[in-house]
Amino acid sequence: DFRAQFPEIVDDPRNSFLKALLAQTAVDLGTPGPDYQFGYGSIRAKDAIDLMRTGQFLEASLSQGGIETRIITVPAGASELVVTIAWDDAPGTPNVVPSLVNDIDMEITGPTGTTYRPWSLDPASPSSPAVTSAANRRDNIEQIRIANPAAGAYELDLIAFNVPAGAQAVSVVSSHPIAGGSGTPRV
Repeated sequence: DFRAQFPEIVDDPRNSFLKALLAQTAVDLGTPGPDYQFGYGSIRAKDAIDLMRTGQFLEASLSQGGIETRIITVPAGASELVVTIAWDDAPGTPNVVPSLVNDIDMEITGPTGTTYRPWSLDPASPSSPAVTSAANRRDNIEQIRIANPAAGAYELDLIAFNVPAGAQAVSVVSSHPIAGGSGTPRV
């Protein structure tokens, strides 16, 4: 279906794009946000395909210290704004914690100046719910979910916090159109 919708994109989608798309459209189970029992929830293939067909995705490439900024416009009456990023991280050192090599951060600034951060889990307390109080320094998939967002322009910032293994491709999927979206997710 991806090839039929986007014939101008000659390569297949990246693994990271598929991961972000499936997490973006999953039905949340358990506590709000991701958790150690259900992850991001139950996959909904039809919802993933429907969202993919909208073209509300992009690919970015970030090097150490780089920032990629995009605008997401949310109309009045939207029930939520959800943005998910994922990347295929460079191989880490076996048996080393943390195992994340390239750390890309995501934050969204709303039209009123409020900053939103992604879900994070605490492996030392696996039964605790996910929180959104700080940058996620552990995962190569991040999601921000804003319930009942005010109408207006939201600034999405992708930040190369620590990228020692060269330029890192990042896949972004959004519930609303991304200015400069419809990127080229590739393998």
